[in-house]
Amino acid sequence: MSKLKNQKRKFLYYVKNCIFLFIPKIFYRLKIKSIMSQQYDQKDIDLRVNYYIKIKNKFKVSSKSMTITELWNHQIFKFNNNLIKNKKIKKHTTYFFDLYTIFAYFTLEKKIDFKFGDIKEACQNPTIVKSRPIMDSQNSIIMKLNKIRHFNFVNDTTTFINKKNSAVWRGYAKNSERREYFIKNYYQVPLFNIGQHSPITDEPWSKSYMPIEEQLSYKFIFCLEGADTATSMKWIMSSNSACVMPKPKYETWFMEGTLQPDFHYIKINDDFSDAEEKIKYYSKHTDKALKIITNAQNYVDQFQNKKREKIISILVMNRYFSLSGQ
Repeated sequence: MSKLKNQKRKFLYYVKNCIFLFIPKIFYRLKIKSIMSQQYDQKDIDLRVNYYIKIKNKFKVSSKSMTITELWNHQIFKFNNNLIKNKKIKKHTTYFFDLYTIFAYFTLEKKIDFKFGDIKEACQNPTIVKSRPIMDSQNSIIMKLNKIRHFNFVNDTTTFINKKNSAVWRGYAKNSERREYFIKNYYQVPLFNIGQHSPITDEPWSKSYMPIEEQLSYKFIFCLEGADTATSMKWIMSSNSACVMPKPKYETWFMEGTLQPDFHYIKINDDFSDAEEKIKYYSKHTDKALKIITNAQNYVDQFQNKKREKIISILVMNRYFSLSGQ
């Protein structure tokens, strides 16, 4: 996706969600019955709801929990405070918008505990988050947050066989030891076109920005976790290129913990030591690469129906309120 196209997409997102803020809350609560009456595969929906909220027992919200009104006021305070201090307006605004569009379907007195941002540690108390560790995260309740950044799919018209027979990666490497290790140790491999495009340095692995459209011209695309999950994973797995990555350690609404190695993606070692060998193998065994790509695309399909996604989000939130005695 080009920078201009992405900027337009974000602009429309903010305009749409700002308008939503002025819609009376009663509209959401009147509409919820028609939303929930739509017919879908209940078994599949239940599996996903159970995956996002793993808590089974009753609990109480903390003293720091907020109602939808308090959440709104909290976000406005942070926004104004950043303006006054001439600070960059952080992306947490998108977290608020995405949470608000579901929270608004419930009555005003209900409260939630939440953490915005890239969460890499397990929560001590039941808390709504965007991301969590795949292991030992019972209290971390996933909602579809910051989706303008994370849920970006592509319509790839170039077949795998007609792509460049090599692997590509571009990304932000600062503050990610794994990414820094990868580019410093493997940037000279002839089969790889990898490098950091930010921050710009004089190092030989510092390369220019490469838009998604250009990355899609490669048969293999590396997917590397950074602050938490890899943002690129969704668009790579919706493409006709093969996703190449170590086994994920963090997960979001995309349920990265359910992805099967060498079935949904080409699995490589955590130290990338077998990456070149794996790519050479799947370059020769095109049929196996195509099978992985098909499996990945089928996996992505479950996140494409917006109405169904909203139902699942509402059900997760409803279970949170039910278990917290609200």
